[in-house]
This record gives sequence, C-alpha cells and structure tokens, in this order.
Amino acid sequence: MNGFVIAILLCAGNNCDLIQAEPDRSYQTYEQCSTALSSKLTQLQALAAKRSPGGQPAQIVCIHSTETIVDVDEPYDVIETTIAHKAPDLSSAFVGVVEKGQRTLVTGQVSGTNWLRLLLADGKTGFVIADRLRKVGEPRLGQGQAGTSPPATAPAQAAATPPSDMPAAAAAPLAQRPPAPFAPPKIVATAKPPPRSPPGQAVGSSPPTTAPAASGGRAEFRDCTRCPVMVPLQRGSFEMGSNEDPSERPRHRVAIRPFAIGKFEVTAAEWQACVASAGCTYRPPATDGAAERRPMQNLSWTDAAEYVHWLQLATGKPYRLPSEAEWEYAAAAGTVSRFAWGEQLGINNADCKGCGPAHDDRRPADTGAFAPNAWGLHDMEGGVAEWVEDCWHVSYRGAPADGEAWRAPNCARHVLRGGSWMNPSGDITVRVRNFYDTGVRYEANGLRVALTLR
Repeated sequence: MNGFVIAILLCAGNNCDLIQAEPDRSYQTYEQCSTALSSKLTQLQALAAKRSPGGQPAQIVCIHSTETIVDVDEPYDVIETTIAHKAPDLSSAFVGVVEKGQRTLVTGQVSGTNWLRLLLADGKTGFVIADRLRKVGEPRLGQGQAGTSPPATAPAQAAATPPSDMPAAAAAPLAQRPPAPFAPPKIVATAKPPPRSPPGQAVGSSPPTTAPAASGGRAEFRDCTRCPVMVPLQRGSFEMGSNEDPSERPRHRVAIRPFAIGKFEVTAAEWQACVASAGCTYRPPATDGAAERRPMQNLSWTDAAEYVHWLQLATGKPYRLPSEAEWEYAAAAGTVSRFAWGEQLGINNADCKGCGPAHDDRRPADTGAFAPNAWGLHDMEGGVAEWVEDCWHVSYRGAPADGEAWRAPNCARHVLRGGSWMNPSGDITVRVRNFYDTGVRYEANGLRVALTLR
C-alpha cells in the first residue's frame, strides 16, 4: 500500500509494536493523513487503549507506508557514537552501537529519509541516522574555510504537501536529536523584515564577516501553520568562547554545518499546538497577552526535548535543540563583540534588567519587540533563557570542534544560553553560559529550535 497511513506505536522500554489503525486505508499526502488523524482522534485513542491492555504509552502518527532501501556497499567513518536500530525508526529496538572513530560498511540507504543501513561488528544489520557517519574520502567539515559564513538561501527541499494543522501525537522526551523517518513536507517561504544595520567591528582575535550585506537572498521558511519560522544558515567557522569567565575558556575555533534556527523563541501559541496534539505534557496557565507573540516560559530541558520530538513527528524533519556552538554562532551573527550590536549595552536593544525603559519585571517582552541581529534573528540576548542540547561542562576544555552537541552519560544538567529578562546585562552577552537541572522548570527558561539541513 503506497502513501501515508495512520499508525499507533505501543512502546515498552526499548521495544515498540506498530499497529496500522486503518489496515485498508492510505492517504496520498501527509496533509490528508494529518486531517484524518485529527478528525478521528477520539476513536484512535480508544483503539490505542484497547490494543494496549498493559497501559504502554501510545503515539498516534502519520507515516509513509513503504520504505525503499537502495543497496550500496561503501565504507563510512563514524563521526559520533550512536545507537543502531533494528529498523529505520527511532522507536525500534536497539541492536548495537557504533563508536566514534570506527570504520563501518554501509549496505543501504532508506529512500526519502536520513537513515543508513550498516553492518555491525557482530554481523548483524542495523540502521543509524546519516549525520552520525561520513563517507570515507569526503573532506572534513571546515577544510578550506576561513572566517564565518553568512546565512544561506533556503534549501531546495520539496516533497509532500505540508500539513496545514498539526497531527495528534503523544511523544516521549528525547535526549538525542535524530530526524524522524517520515516524508518531509514542502518548505513555505515567508516575508523577511529588513535586518539590523551592520554593527561596527569590535576588538577581537577574529574579524567579523560582512554577513548582513551578503544575506539579502536568504529565504525564511515555515513547515506548517503552527511551526516556528526558521532561518537557514550556511556552513562556516568561528571563535567560540571568551576570556571573561572561566566557563567561557578556552577560546577555540569551531566548524559549523549548515542548519536552520528559529527566527524567534518558541511562543506560547506554538507550545499550545503541541499540547493540543498530545505531544507536550506541560500545560501552562493562560497568558495575560497575545499567545502568538509571548515567548513560552517555565520550561525544563525535558519539556523542550518533548517539543522538538513532536515537531519531528509532525513534519518528518530532523528538528532538534541547537547545539551550544550553533547557538553562539547564530547569536554572534559574524561579530566578535560582547553583544551582537556592539560592545556597549545601549538602550532598548534587548529585554533584561537595565536594558532600557521597555523592560517589565513581571514578564518577558513579546517576541520580535527588538531589532534582529545581522542574520535576522530576534531576542538571542535576553527574553527567556534558551535550552540547548549540550550537557553542562564547567569549561570548554575538551569541547567538540565540529559544532556537535557535547553530551555526557546520565546528564543531570543542561546548558542555557542568552540570559533572560530577569538577568542584568552582564548575563545576556553572546558568550555567557549558564545551566539548570534537566528536569526542573523555571519561569525564566524557554527554547528556540534548530533543524538539520542537507
């Protein structure tokens, strides 16, 4: 059966069963499947409860009903330790691990997804996310590059029709950032306001690029009506860190792969779409303003991971939290100054204590209330503190140089960047770092999403 089908995933531990909710029915497009799922949600939830007498958590999703694996026979280097799954599905059982630095044989590519089939050391076959591997002979990221690159034009991706509304899906938190293996919806461009005037060059070891003058062709995009607006950025490299605080040392050069990042912090309205689809468990009280522009707050890192996992299921794209390096790269926007707009705080450039008369001690300012940085991103400094993927480390000693998140086993604390409206100006600089317990909510903490680009 070709097309998209409504499926129920019943998971217990690392094992999941997939039940096709309508065995004789498929939908030509993701949008049609999503609409049908929403209209039949009550019946589907009842079916999930009936088929799960043990009370396993259920996810109700739209998936593509066929998977074509193209046979290949090519050696790859493992660039990040990752789990191999029994099937090209994040919910499938684990069958092994491939370690960073290992060389492995890739035997297949799953069409329309970011999954590769490979041969494990014990002779078993497993499936892994493609960005964890690099084909032998391909240049390493950052070779032949110098300086920071400007934002990119929108990536040329167009597949299935994008959903007009979000599907209902109950998601479990993710500690990693793999893409979901569903067919991606088409990119929809949105209008872009004029960027902030280029800041003056500040004193530093690396000169800023002329990114604002070169970024006029960038196209923002949005994958669905309730998805965050995304800004694509080109690959580049930059000097991460500073000498102002021990946690920001040592300064080190980092190479960044192409990715997209949210133009704004995730709003209360975008969060409510996740709650309404049973993808996010935290139900905040109603805001006292327009939910479309109020940044979502009082989130734990676990909450943030739930949200990006829901976006993965809803769009079929590898949404995730940004790595700490990606966040700083985007926040600096080609500058080396303390703030994206220069060395001095100025007046009404951001939302923090002492930032200017627009500040309100009771709540964060609405998203987009202040001018964007040179790459068109709003509120990277101040507003709400933004969770990133990385576990907390007390310094950058031993930090990755490839822009990947710095993870650790049994991570109990994660990194926050950008500071919040509750912080003084010294805590909202581009380089400053903070952390909080992974599963604990705090009113100043929110999120901004990222998306892996190919």
